Amino acid sequence: MSDLSTPLTAERLPLGYEQDWYQANTRGGTGAHKNVRISFRILGPLVPEALDEVVRRFTARHDALQLQPLPGPDGTGTTGQYLRPLGAGEPVMLRESVTARSAEQFSRYASALLSRDFTAPWAGDGDRPFRVRLLRYEPDHHALLATFQNLVFDGRAHHLFASELWRDYQALVQGDPVPDTAPSFAAAVARQRTGFGPEHLARARASWRKRLEFAARHPWRQPASAAPTEGGTLRIELPARAWPALRERCAEARCSVSQWVIAAFVRAVAGQAGLRRVALWTTMDSRGFRDRDLVGMLAGTCPVAVRDPAAALPAVLAEVRARLLEALRYQQLTAAELHGLAAELAAGGGASLARDIFVSLRRFDGEYPVTREQRALRITADAYPLRRIAFTGSAALHLRCTEFRDRLLIDLTFDGPRVGRLLAQAIADQLGNDLMTDRP
Repeated sequence: MSDLSTPLTAERLPLGYEQDWYQANTRGGTGAHKNVRISFRILGPLVPEALDEVVRRFTARHDALQLQPLPGPDGTGTTGQYLRPLGAGEPVMLRESVTARSAEQFSRYASALLSRDFTAPWAGDGDRPFRVRLLRYEPDHHALLATFQNLVFDGRAHHLFASELWRDYQALVQGDPVPDTAPSFAAAVARQRTGFGPEHLARARASWRKRLEFAARHPWRQPASAAPTEGGTLRIELPARAWPALRERCAEARCSVSQWVIAAFVRAVAGQAGLRRVALWTTMDSRGFRDRDLVGMLAGTCPVAVRDPAAALPAVLAEVRARLLEALRYQQLTAAELHGLAAELAAGGGASLARDIFVSLRRFDGEYPVTREQRALRITADAYPLRRIAFTGSAALHLRCTEFRDRLLIDLTFDGPRVGRLLAQAIADQLGNDLMTDRP
């Protein structure tokens, strides 16, 4: 067992920058509260006791799941956090036998339960920031449902939980050792808050101000020729033969796939909408190389200013890469400081800082996990869709890019009244062409 199972500290720990931003967005009403969700349908001879032990060990070695919030002076919000290690007999996975008339009814029940946990707030007061449930329908038919509070868990943590869960389950049932240590999220947060001097923090503030001013000056402007329609989502298809070639071209250009996708998207938006400048917001993971296996909340959003989006792809790619590196280097502002900058811009006559163009990026190390076979088990990921929960967004254009080892999934959601299907389709078509071009 990790030494995190002993009381390391009861002292107040600060929130990380991304935790601070997330809390400010949800409390300020600009972001809805929703948890990270994971679900699996498990067919075959599962050993529930082994799965329970695996979940316990994951929780014990990743200290982000042992954090507790410290409420503000008025009893609301979170001013900090502290570590409360797992108790010796504390349950971490709830197990329930479900009586259902059919497998379909069982699946509907699992979806309803997952949906309820997905929107449940964090009560604090000793409540753990996760819910893991194992539902049994038949001896060889189970559902595993897990939700995690976003204040301590992000998309990368989602990937680590799914991969470590089944890796450790296989090791445990075979009698092989299971890891009992992991990088500390509490230590990473402390490094965030103490690793930069006044000069760097001043440069970070100047960088944010410059990018926010650019975003205020260059909001989305709908072309006169764009006919309003109903909104929707377009899938940008990348043929199987094109994916290895794109990865090879990215390696040659010394860029990541996500950087290439953003550059191609920016070119498509500028070219089809006739924009001379493009301001977009994108997700950013602040993990360094040594923290790739760190579970916690280290993902935030930041503005990116592209001043020459209609240039040739190599030039746009170089500019996007430089802007993303700048954003990664200068993330170190609190939510209060960012709110202050936005208020200063508004007082000075700056335009709205609405996130009109938004790019969500996720990357998984493994292959696309639809169904896997493991030790006589058939495990299907994302088997239980949410029920009666609708997702809405304020962006005119929202690009979602998910990268796996064997495929790239890209969806473009557009606001019908502000963009229209014809313009959105033209942007998607140009983006697809730039992803499949022979050379940058």
